Amino acid sequence: MMKRPEEGDTGARRGEDVSTTTRTCGFVFTTTGRPCANVVADGVPWCRSGHPCSPAGGADLAVVAAPDRSDAPSERSCPGVRARRPVTRTRRATELIREAMASEDADEVGLRAETVLAEPTTALALLGGPDASPAARAAVVQRFGRVGALLVLGYEQRGRAHHLVAVNGNGPLERCDPADAHVESLVRDFRALDARALYRLLCEIDEDEGFAGDTDGVDAHRWLHATYALAARDGTPVAHRAYMSALDRVMRLVRPLVAS
Repeated sequence: MMKRPEEGDTGARRGEDVSTTTRTCGFVFTTTGRPCANVVADGVPWCRSGHPCSPAGGADLAVVAAPDRSDAPSERSCPGVRARRPVTRTRRATELIREAMASEDADEVGLRAETVLAEPTTALALLGGPDASPAARAAVVQRFGRVGALLVLGYEQRGRAHHLVAVNGNGPLERCDPADAHVESLVRDFRALDARALYRLLCEIDEDEGFAGDTDGVDAHRWLHATYALAARDGTPVAHRAYMSALDRVMRLVRPLVAS
């Protein structure tokens, strides 16, 4: 595509042709089968709608591609490995997401999830203390999605542990549930986790609740949750492309359900 500069443009003499190469975004909407077709300049990683437009490099492919868990056992194939636990954590996470979506946009009112989570003591007071802030909880969930809801649950878990220590003097009366260790790992290591490590941790948390799941449906959503949180945390082109690819995969899976 050739673009002729207007008279008076700096850096170009009158009559010169400046060559600007553009292309159209080839992202295909899985619900309609139509391409996005936004015009994108060469070198721009995504179009104005946020779709990844530049091909992933060799270093990106390991992040963009969903992990292979085709050998993961389903719940039906090994019913005795883990007993089904009450899905209170899943229900609580869903409740937090619903409340956050019904709340004001935290960014617009000046409350940022990064500020809430910046310091562990402050995060514990805002998210898991007896006077926890609903606005702070909503900010974390709005920013990081389901992973944000699990972070809030982790701080609530820490708050209960601190309360038991204060009441008992010598520590909690109850032995820590091994399943809680995975949520604690998420709270402790969230800043350092990459997409695959976060995905594996989500698998462990879901399996603690009794959801071993099928590799196409449940795992696709786990990978989507992981990449969404990492894109929100890091904001890098690689993280963004991984999230958009994960979203496209999920949309392809749900398209037949929508069509039916």
